[in-house]
Amino acid sequence: MAADKEQQDLQVWGQYQQKLEQEIQKLTQLEQYMAEYRNSLTSQHAAPIQGGQIQNTIAFIEQIKDASGHQEQQINLVRQQADGAKRVYLDARAKAEALRKLIEKLALQASALEDKQDQKMMDEFAARSARNRQV
Repeated sequence: MAADKEQQDLQVWGQYQQKLEQEIQKLTQLEQYMAEYRNSLTSQHAAPIQGGQIQNTIAFIEQIKDASGHQEQQINLVRQQADGAKRVYLDARAKAEALRKLIEKLALQASALEDKQDQKMMDEFAARSARNRQV
């Protein structure tokens, strides 16, 4: 059961990690769009832009900035969720590892006890055999 929980928590953490990577990619894409639009305003190789187009482009760049700010907030939220999922996973892993070690220790103790009982039975059998030979 502990191993299943550990595996499940690992999957949840992995899902948050994937979501975080996706959100970072979205931010990168927004930043690339913003850079492209800024370059279109300042590039000498670009086609001439009319006054209204400049205002529209600047307004669009501002919208991209706002979207980038929201995306950064989303990234922070997902990062916090991923960190929380990581902590849950690490706790589950520690518990599962402790249980594995306890089970291993108990199995070794049981094996040692069984070996001791077997040895005692063999000693008793050897002693009986020796007595029977003397009679």
